[in-house]
Amino acid sequence: MNTFFWVLIIVGSLFLLSNLGKIKASKKQMNRDNRINRFGRRKKKPQGRPTIIEGEAEEIKNDKD
Repeated sequence: MNTFFWVLIIVGSLFLLSNLGKIKASKKQMNRDNRINRFGRRKKKPQGRPTIIEGEAEEIKNDKD
């Protein structure tokens, strides 16, 4: 009787976990720019304004010779 009880508990738990695993976040939550990179996957490009400004670069020298 005790074994039957625990088997029912385990089967019920596995059923609940398998059904809860199908729940997914909304697209609004998934497609954010500031989303945490939890698993080390490649980063997406930010969807907002780019942070790199195109133009010419100049070398700055601080020599007093």
